[in-house]
Amino acid sequence: MGVVGRSMVSPARQAALSVLLAVERDGAYANLELQKQTRRWKLKPSDSSLLTELVNGALRRQGTLDWVIEQFSTVSVSRMNRIILCIVRLGVYQLLYLDRIPARAACAEAVNQAKSRGLHGLAGFVNALLRGVSRNKRMIAYPDPEKETALYLSLKNSHPLWIVERWLRRFGKEETIALCKADNEPPPVALRCNTLRITPSRLAARLAAEGLTVRPSTLVPEGIIAGNLSFLPHLKSFQDGLYAVQDESSMIASSVLNPPPEAFVIDACSGPGGKTTHLAQLMKNKGRILALDVHEHRLKLVDDACRRLGVTIVETRRLDVRELPDQLREKADYILVDAPCSGLGVIRRRPDLRWRMQPEQLSLHASQQLDILRGAAKCLKTGGLLLYSTCSTEPEENRGVVNSFLMEYTGFKTEDLTTLLPFPLVYSSDMRDAGNGFLQLLPHRHNTDGFFLSCLRKTKESR
Repeated sequence: MGVVGRSMVSPARQAALSVLLAVERDGAYANLELQKQTRRWKLKPSDSSLLTELVNGALRRQGTLDWVIEQFSTVSVSRMNRIILCIVRLGVYQLLYLDRIPARAACAEAVNQAKSRGLHGLAGFVNALLRGVSRNKRMIAYPDPEKETALYLSLKNSHPLWIVERWLRRFGKEETIALCKADNEPPPVALRCNTLRITPSRLAARLAAEGLTVRPSTLVPEGIIAGNLSFLPHLKSFQDGLYAVQDESSMIASSVLNPPPEAFVIDACSGPGGKTTHLAQLMKNKGRILALDVHEHRLKLVDDACRRLGVTIVETRRLDVRELPDQLREKADYILVDAPCSGLGVIRRRPDLRWRMQPEQLSLHASQQLDILRGAAKCLKTGGLLLYSTCSTEPEENRGVVNSFLMEYTGFKTEDLTTLLPFPLVYSSDMRDAGNGFLQLLPHRHNTDGFFLSCLRKTKESR
């Protein structure tokens, strides 16, 4: 039999394999690699959808897939050729989770992928492993859910064990299961209407005319939830700057701060610009926003977003807010600190993050976040508002950081969020915490990203 070329494997599967290999071998970020491979292969919409499903699905379910592979493989996952491992992960994912793909097709494509990568000698291994999984799906064994609850939930729901153990202590079994399941579902796509150019109702009509299914957000008035998406940048409405892609939780942060026109606002960690441009929108594009970031490429994204959306009041500056210049001291009316964090609140959107993060990194993030808050606090006028937010689910990065800050900076106090939020609270625990100045949004409760925010008012001058 001759060499099987790449053309014999569907382009979506070849692109998916390239993404998984970049993540596995090179530590690439899956979302960026997905964009790269989509452009490279010039995929039609159906193939692009399959590519996204295969990559995100295989990464979300990687823990479960590896557990299953170990049961059917003669070679352990840790010793397996990296290319073959990624091929069989894709194959097992299709066998276990994609009913619409026939088992014989998933197996045949995986075998051809191995051959297309020059691994002819391992094609038989791939075939035997996948056919074994296909024939014996009902015989897959898991730990005892009563005796080894954390391990069972970790493997069954494909989350690192240390995360599941933390959530069990904090939320209990039922909520932990619900949160893990929510993390394994594709997130809704939320769009923020650019009210500088169009109203939400008119935008919804425009998007419907472009073939999208849309409904209004129940959390923020300018939010729209979109379905059956094509590649958004190709849409005329996107090119015309009529909206930004932004999760509802992120929109809530800017809405709580809600600076009026003519205010001076500092966005301390501004890249890629979603919240920055939302703040400008709330200010009716009047006043001044100083957008800071330590990364030049992220500031370019802010500038690009401003140009597309017609925002003219933003000045970007490469600056670490921890190294505050004297000319900014006590100058800002409002400050947004959307701090760098673990990202554990967005693992349904960026599934590879769950496998990157380690528990010891949480304290390192918390230390950095507190330093950023200290620097930002010096920029704020007495009487001004500072909003601290993260896309994390974990207390060390959230309430812990704010409480540490308040112990050190006694001239700040938390604001009652129930009077500031743009939506009513449903959960009693949310109501209680929001009244005390803290809000933790969670995917399984609010159908948003995992997101924390706290609003602080400066009551007296800094020391």
